[in-house]
Amino acid sequence: MQLYLNDMLKLHRSYIWTVVLGVPFIAVAFGAGNYAANLETLDQGWDSYWSQALLFYGMLFMGMGIAILTAAVWRVEHRGGNWAPLLTSPRSYAALITSKLATIMTLTILMQLVFLVLSIGAGWLTGLSGPPPASLVGAALFSLIPAVAVASWQSLLSMTIRSFAVPIAIGLVASIVAFGVLSSGAPGMQFVVPQALLTDTMWLGSTAVVYAGALEVGRILKVLLASIVLASIAWAAATTYLRRTDARL
Repeated sequence: MQLYLNDMLKLHRSYIWTVVLGVPFIAVAFGAGNYAANLETLDQGWDSYWSQALLFYGMLFMGMGIAILTAAVWRVEHRGGNWAPLLTSPRSYAALITSKLATIMTLTILMQLVFLVLSIGAGWLTGLSGPPPASLVGAALFSLIPAVAVASWQSLLSMTIRSFAVPIAIGLVASIVAFGVLSSGAPGMQFVVPQALLTDTMWLGSTAVVYAGALEVGRILKVLLASIVLASIAWAAATTYLRRTDARL
């Protein structure tokens, strides 16, 4: 717990909170704008609106938000001579990696909550009434599970690559590849590529995506299993890397 609190305190003066607020805002603006411009065809109320908001957020913005947050969390350790103390800490490497991941996921959860609040607010502003469908909100919240897998792999990249921008660029490419994987309809590939798993989960129940699945028990179990496997592989790789890294590097 102390490691986690220390990691959170290191971010209190950073711009990271701009990302937590700004990324969902941009995604909702795109979604709401597209919905408002196509009211004649998008006539299914909350289903149409929410699907548009999730379309942009799931396709790119959430994955990129996680990539930026992760790079910012690790940037603290790559600057100011903090790398050597990290490697020589009496804490286990597993604890260090887990603490970083917990920090990243805390920020990701906050970003997701901001997205939900802004999406509902923008929906009301566009003339919709009542609450959005529980299934669509549930898919947005459930997407935090595969987000752990994405965060784990981005954490591995941001830990091993000292550049702030390169891991983010790799995350962007991965999101584009994920969209291609989903569009191709390749069976099972959404459970292999972390960003594809995240996007596919965000789009569950969406009316904006032809191949969107439903939030069913079978799909939930598959997403849980794939997320655990993908996150575990990245976590193990990160722990092994720290164990074998020279503190002088």
